Amino acid sequence: METQQQINILESRQLELRAVMAKSDDRAAKCSKSGLDFRATYPLDYEEYEAANAEYNANEKTLAELKARRAEELAAEETVMDFQNG
Repeated sequence: METQQQINILESRQLELRAVMAKSDDRAAKCSKSGLDFRATYPLDYEEYEAANAEYNANEKTLAELKARRAEELAAEETVMDFQNG
């Protein structure tokens, strides 16, 4: 799979994960205002948040690696183009 395609797929997944975490953040804020423990009140939401957060963080590392690789690819392509046009 092409590097840019991998980046696009991961960035799309990051948006999905942010939506999951935002939903949980809203519930956590409501619990906090009410003096409730979010983890105890919404255990499934808490688990979903934790899983989304862990995946999000892992994806961020992968994205950084992919973006660095893509930058190298673009630089190499530019060098080839310069050589061909030179």
